[in-house]
Amino acid sequence: MKEKSHKTFFNMQVTKSFNFQHALQIYPHLADARHFPHPHIQHQASSIHFSFFILSCPIFTVNFSHYFCFFTFYHNHLGRRYSTGTLLLFLAILFFAGCNVTRNLPPNEHLLIKNKFRIASNKVSKDELTGYLQQEPNSKIFGLFRANIAFYNAGSKGNDTKFKKWMRTKLGRPPVLLDSSLTMIAKKQMGLYLANKGYFNANIKDSVILHKRKATVVYMIRPNVPYTIRSISYAIADTQLAKFVFLDTARALIHAGHNYDTYLLDGERSRITNALMNHGYYHFSNLYIRYRVDSTFNNKKMDLTIEIRNPVIPSLQYLGTFTESKHSRYIIGKILIYPEYSLLQSDTLRCDTLMVTFKPSRHDTTDNTYYFLFKNKSRLKPRTLAQMIFIKSGTWFNLSDVNQTYSQLASLQVFNYMNIQMHEASGNGPQSRDKLDCKILLSRIPLHSFTISTDGTNSAGAFGVQGSINYMNRNIFRGAQLFRINLTGAAQMQGNIGPETTKSLFNTIEFGVNTSLTFPQFLIPVRPERLPKTFKPRTTISLGYDFQTRPDYYRHISNITFGYTWNQTDKITHVLNPVEITLVKIFPDSIFTATLDSLTDKRLKNQYTDHLVAGLKYTFTYKGQDVNNVKDFFYIRSNLETGGNLIYGIDEIFKAPKSSSGYYTLFNLQYAQFVRPDLDLRFYHFFSKNRSLVTRFYGGVGIPYGNSTSIPFEKAFFAGGANDLRGWKMGTLGPGHYHNDTIANSFDQTGDMQLQLNLEYRFPVYKYLRSAFFMDLGNVWLLHDTPDLPGGKFQLKYFVPDIAIDVGIGIRADFDYFIIRLDPAVPIRVPYYLANNHWYAGKLGLSDIIWNFGIGYPF
Repeated sequence: MKEKSHKTFFNMQVTKSFNFQHALQIYPHLADARHFPHPHIQHQASSIHFSFFILSCPIFTVNFSHYFCFFTFYHNHLGRRYSTGTLLLFLAILFFAGCNVTRNLPPNEHLLIKNKFRIASNKVSKDELTGYLQQEPNSKIFGLFRANIAFYNAGSKGNDTKFKKWMRTKLGRPPVLLDSSLTMIAKKQMGLYLANKGYFNANIKDSVILHKRKATVVYMIRPNVPYTIRSISYAIADTQLAKFVFLDTARALIHAGHNYDTYLLDGERSRITNALMNHGYYHFSNLYIRYRVDSTFNNKKMDLTIEIRNPVIPSLQYLGTFTESKHSRYIIGKILIYPEYSLLQSDTLRCDTLMVTFKPSRHDTTDNTYYFLFKNKSRLKPRTLAQMIFIKSGTWFNLSDVNQTYSQLASLQVFNYMNIQMHEASGNGPQSRDKLDCKILLSRIPLHSFTISTDGTNSAGAFGVQGSINYMNRNIFRGAQLFRINLTGAAQMQGNIGPETTKSLFNTIEFGVNTSLTFPQFLIPVRPERLPKTFKPRTTISLGYDFQTRPDYYRHISNITFGYTWNQTDKITHVLNPVEITLVKIFPDSIFTATLDSLTDKRLKNQYTDHLVAGLKYTFTYKGQDVNNVKDFFYIRSNLETGGNLIYGIDEIFKAPKSSSGYYTLFNLQYAQFVRPDLDLRFYHFFSKNRSLVTRFYGGVGIPYGNSTSIPFEKAFFAGGANDLRGWKMGTLGPGHYHNDTIANSFDQTGDMQLQLNLEYRFPVYKYLRSAFFMDLGNVWLLHDTPDLPGGKFQLKYFVPDIAIDVGIGIRADFDYFIIRLDPAVPIRVPYYLANNHWYAGKLGLSDIIWNFGIGYPF
């Protein structure tokens, strides 16, 4: 009876006004103070008015009336800030929950909504079998709504128009209807897969659950006991070839005791083939490798024999007969390089030939000789190309050397076509037997390139526009050196530190020029041939100048960097910049100067006073990702920076005079002396190809000493922003529980140390749309107390209360080549909010959302 009264009340009051006292008689729980943060609200206004728009989809009315009463009451008496978002979300849920996606289905058809697996073994996972499903249900937005069916149905009704066609084909998808024949095919495919994994005669059944024209298919799988390999033996006719096979058995993919697995057998066949091709067997292929399996046992065990056959060729003397021969092992002969090769010209035209011989490293006694063939004067120095080539004359053919050569030549960024060809040496003499001449054909990218770009910017909430002109020369000194020059101009709406002095839309104007020159080798007094080619060394010199004008000041920023980059392995990269110099000259107005003079914290003053930073930086990067496999991996990036040590040492040795403040100077500027290590550690865990959990830890500390009492502003730590703690704008959180809510103060809030943890669950939404639930924790702190930033010093007793937390849900458009990201976030734990309660969740409103825009993933 009570349930009926709920329905009656809702249906009667949906378009009328109702008295709140009357509502309390029917719903006494509305008067319970536990439902409202403020008990006195129940004594306020006596009536509530609301209207409800009737949607085209039928809605469920049972038990919803008291929720509408509550939301309307909450909205009118607590304000829009706290209830608008919740009400909109509630109405959206009502809309999507009420829409019937099955009402337009053909008669006697059922919408497939889910595929389930019930596997009677923990050795087989459903992820292995989902790829053999012939039907996948329509995708859901956020895992809740099949909006693509609704778009498809809406675009299929009435007269067809361009807009309906676009809605039907771009936004919509036809409903996936249950097809029993496709279910049967899926079972057969799964059975074949399990047989290939050693589970012969697996028992696979399916069951279909029908409910309200919706279907769920359940696959019940009993893999049975798998066949295992009892022993492994080899049958190799060529005894010389057998030696190289047995040398590499430690890397074998199959071993006694493993399950029978045809996929591993195929992998082992490819591994043996590559190993033999790395020992000179150029013509060897996996077709020569076969497996013999003896499974005549009753205990589900197999004896495996790996057989490598010799090549069989037709007899020249007796037609219809064949002779067997051993596999040929090839030595590299001449290396012919065509640095100006053209696909439109015949390579038979007469070319000038230049033979160049380079002395190798001290560990290699054979000279490296190369033949350069070109029709006109070569525009690339032979030594540069020779350093990129791993193939050596007089050595056995090696497939890995060929692949390394491709990789090195591509890293030069000067070729758009590369082809390495092997040809058996001509002639019948003993000197030409089993030799390969190597041809390297190279076609160059145009020497010059120009690009012009314009875009909008959002730096910590300050919007603006910028444009740039970029020029690149890919061979400026004929050694594949890359010369870049970049001209930029930008305008932003920045906040003032002093009083507002301008009414223009953009009060910050910036111009800059940056140049860089990259050499494809180390610029050190050592011949390139004496260093390992596998390092892929690069040397970069960069210069930059930037001019910025604001209402409060204008400043000049100059920088110079000299550094080396090399690869230890495919996954480990080192960067060493022995020279990093930044010079800042600032010219503040009188009002801003007075503001600076009122500060006592040297770090805040350092942001807007002349200063010099000179030091070195080392970066170690490890990328554990395997691009060919979706599996968990680590990413590690660590930096170590120091500044001022060399200059300080020279000043100490020569007893240089100090300034009136007691510090050494360079160019009449006090230089910084500090050490700054930091660590960025990430772990990527994949639930499936498109679903992953990413965990990131970041920590760092900057320690000033000697000629400094604080670390430079450029080396300080910031909290907040699109790639950090996303619930705060950049530079507005910390240090510690310090907080400044004055609008006029726009100093960036920085720290000497930072600790941060990010958690992000990424999942697909629809087509190229991706989403993520994320949580960020952390803060920045000072190492010493300062009166300008009270509460900013790191102390163990305040460590937990000082941790800031935000949460959010992001939307990302993944177009493969680039990713556009929107990550709205809200703070739920604020270090500076109240003394005993830092949780902010109960006070959130729409104005608390921080909208973070970015290109690419945050980490």
